[in-house]
Amino acid sequence: MLTTPLFGLLVTVAPAQEAASGRLPPTIENAKLADEELVTLADKNDDWIFEEKLACRSRGAKELWEGTLVDPSLGAPVRKEFQTIGVGTESDSILYFEFAGDVPPAWRKQLNEKLFSATGEPVFAQPELVGQSGKLLVVLSCSLTSKIRKPLGHRLRTRFGMRFSDQDPAHRKLYEPLQAALQRANAAEKIKPDPAGLAFVKAHAAELAPLSFGAFLEARLHAESEAHELAATAYARALALDAKGDPLPSDGSACDALEGIGMAAYYLKQWPEAIARLRSATDYAASIGRADRQATALYNLACSAALGEQPDAAMAALQELIALSGRKWKSQLRQDDDLKSLREREDFKALVK
Repeated sequence: MLTTPLFGLLVTVAPAQEAASGRLPPTIENAKLADEELVTLADKNDDWIFEEKLACRSRGAKELWEGTLVDPSLGAPVRKEFQTIGVGTESDSILYFEFAGDVPPAWRKQLNEKLFSATGEPVFAQPELVGQSGKLLVVLSCSLTSKIRKPLGHRLRTRFGMRFSDQDPAHRKLYEPLQAALQRANAAEKIKPDPAGLAFVKAHAAELAPLSFGAFLEARLHAESEAHELAATAYARALALDAKGDPLPSDGSACDALEGIGMAAYYLKQWPEAIARLRSATDYAASIGRADRQATALYNLACSAALGEQPDAAMAALQELIALSGRKWKSQLRQDDDLKSLREREDFKALVK
């Protein structure tokens, strides 16, 4: 079994999300900023202005706009537009892509593979944020410190259910004690339950109930406390809220939730459930081009299958892992006791030599 930190709370889509009541249809017309919104969204000390020129922050975003980043055979938008916003000496662009139907998964996967860094998260050289809802995909090509980053992300989140961080002050106030509790656990030499965090969840249950990220953080606290059934239930609630109306803050947190349900089943030795859930986590990570998360889920899928007396399924997952990630896993495969039932197999020996 491979444990990885699931505290991936960086701001950064699962299958198409159902529209929540009050949300606008995801179209370019509804997504584009009107003149009066610049005044509403801008900090009181800034003047935001529209500019005519495209101002992408990375070469990948520029190639995406030009149509050379993603293989056209994977699907192509029927319409695209951009808006550039100037704030002081900085200029940032918003790219809008609208498809005839839902954004093709293969198109989105290749976009993520080529636009982001190896971790799938924004970095200095490739700072873009990508949001998707139905047939609309939006790229915020702005620097990591851009003043438009948070307000525009929040606008897209609340308007269309795209995955960006929740900037509602009341919600963030609820999240902060839970994040602090998890940080304390991660800072300890040995991860231990955090009673204060769980007590806060109990005291604020009604306020946290409709919030996907609240459920996600609750799940993490239960997982740290080794209350695996409670963790699985909270992760499932986070994903249900994500799909129905309140999106998780990132694709990474969706990966965490899917894998977290599978790992809860692993710890409970519910092998068929663990195998099914970790397969779902693997497939989702692959669909959004997150090879790092795909590899972790494949490894834990193989461990669950080996322990669940499904050696052929375990070997299939390991072969997929090596094909994806290469030799770097081989030493760990030789040592992990979860895989000891496979060690006398000739195909296992060949795989790890």
